[in-house]
Amino acid sequence: MTNTRIDQKTLEEQLPAILHEQFQLDGLPRDHEPSWKYITAHTRYSAEGLNNKSKELYGQTLLEFLRDQGFGVRTNGKWPTEDEETIQSLEYYIDSAQKRRDWSDKTIDSVESVINKVYEAIREENLDIELLDIGAYHSDEERVENIQHAITIIEYMDRDLADSTMGNYPRYFEEYYNIVKNNHHINLNPVEEALDEFEWYRSKNEPQPVTEAQLNDLWNTLNALEECPVRNYDLAQWRLWMKVLIVFLIAVGPRSSEVEQLDVSSQFHFGDDPYVKFDERKNLKRNEGPDEVPIMMGDKFLELYVDYIESIDGNGKLIPSSQSASGSRTASTLNNWLETLCKIADVRLDDGSFPTIQNFRQFWKTLYKKALHENREQIKFVSQEGGTKTPDVDEKNYLDNVENREHVRELGRRYFAGVLDLGETPDVIQAELDKEPHLGGQSRLYEYDTHS
Repeated sequence: MTNTRIDQKTLEEQLPAILHEQFQLDGLPRDHEPSWKYITAHTRYSAEGLNNKSKELYGQTLLEFLRDQGFGVRTNGKWPTEDEETIQSLEYYIDSAQKRRDWSDKTIDSVESVINKVYEAIREENLDIELLDIGAYHSDEERVENIQHAITIIEYMDRDLADSTMGNYPRYFEEYYNIVKNNHHINLNPVEEALDEFEWYRSKNEPQPVTEAQLNDLWNTLNALEECPVRNYDLAQWRLWMKVLIVFLIAVGPRSSEVEQLDVSSQFHFGDDPYVKFDERKNLKRNEGPDEVPIMMGDKFLELYVDYIESIDGNGKLIPSSQSASGSRTASTLNNWLETLCKIADVRLDDGSFPTIQNFRQFWKTLYKKALHENREQIKFVSQEGGTKTPDVDEKNYLDNVENREHVRELGRRYFAGVLDLGETPDVIQAELDKEPHLGGQSRLYEYDTHS
């Protein structure tokens, strides 16, 4: 973190200039909305310091200030096309989403970013077609061609965006046609058809996942809190619990009941291939299915927390409670705490509600499915090279091998790398480290290699 002085000139002149220069180097549009992590990594300033100064000078968060400067919004209020009918369809999409689906301003900002990305793909892939036209066909040949256009655009997004930030981009692309068909000539949702080829994409019946940007907003909000938002709790202790909860939810993808029932002393297993051992899993018979769930990120952070729990003679629960029969905070309490934090950070789902444990679990599922899809493509390649006509059999044989399952897990961990910058050791754990040399003598969290 830098100690560079931040003032009004920094925010209004220097920061925008630096960001625009960096966007050009990274191939991003000038109106791209940078994350806190991006700002800290690519400017000489810390995002937290900029955020504090923005609130001091303007009464706005850093991202609110940047949006006023044109970041994360459409340049000059224009869509990335000059086709009048397509512009009308886009205005109808936004107006309907706001009025009839009650999508929040932040969701609308995300939708606009998706449309910009779609047109970026259209230009870069030389498709020479308008967004609206992809949803209409007059022959079977044109229908297939439009679906292929949608596949090309989604593949471009998948290549160009970080795995964990792909988030709801395909969903907002798909919803454009679902809404616009009521006001324009649309006889095909090419995105819905295209997504059948992408096994990492969630089905319509699955919950909406939180996004990487939302996770970073929550993490940064936790770090910036000056008083505990839940009455009668110490801020440092509550902040630690919430950080542990967030890391565990996105690293392991547990169900609500599994969070409450977890015994960290017996079910966590660390080492070269860290995992959590679940004795029973919903919808699975004993000895069937993934009862050993890999820890996809933050394993050293969680290991340090387990050491801390044992050092203070805790009861082994992830988020302990002296009042509940189970010894753990209930799922209801934890969801209430998540809602409190989400309100402060202004993190919402498309329908305006606040994320719960299942939405964090869905983030884990979505990223892990992408890793499994990549692995499936690798197996198909090997099968083709070996002349095998049944790659599904090869896949089963592959996954039945312990060594190869470890490969899949490591492949998955690459998708989770860098989702959160865990930073320094939480104060509560650090205080225990300072007086308990048997914990290993580590003085900072980074000594545990928390980015693993």
